Amino acid sequence: MTDMPEAPGLTLRSVQTDDQPFLDALYRSTRDDLLGSHVDPALVATLIAMQQMVHENGQRKAYPQARRELILRDGEALGRIVTDSDPLRGMRVVDIALLPRARGRGHGGAILRRLQREAAALQVPLRLSVAKGNAGARRLYLALGFEVEEAGDAADQMVWRARGRA
Repeated sequence: MTDMPEAPGLTLRSVQTDDQPFLDALYRSTRDDLLGSHVDPALVATLIAMQQMVHENGQRKAYPQARRELILRDGEALGRIVTDSDPLRGMRVVDIALLPRARGRGHGGAILRRLQREAAALQVPLRLSVAKGNAGARRLYLALGFEVEEAGDAADQMVWRARGRA
């Protein structure tokens, strides 16, 4: 487990096979676009499960060496983060998700500051992408010093570099 001094009680630990029910619930909680629809709930559940499988398989294929960790607060699972590190390309936040009740409480910022310290120590950039419609995450990333590196139609690629490094 990794502790974060600026956020007492907040830790990361590797995802384990018995975490799957939490990961399923977490993914569902990020799909407001489908959960709020007036479509048959059974069909929505099937669509979400299929999209989750495609999402996770895509991440594993694109980033086979990525760290997959749960975000815990005093031992309670609040979210998940997937990060990848490559000596040439630097570090990447592949995915980060928090339960709705954990958002806006500083957990994401604490984790990203920890990753910024890691990237600075390795003298590499830290990259992530943010969906165009995710204004809250975009505000957080900009406040932490990330800059848009490449604008896209659906998402922007952002980068953070330690001053005088990477």
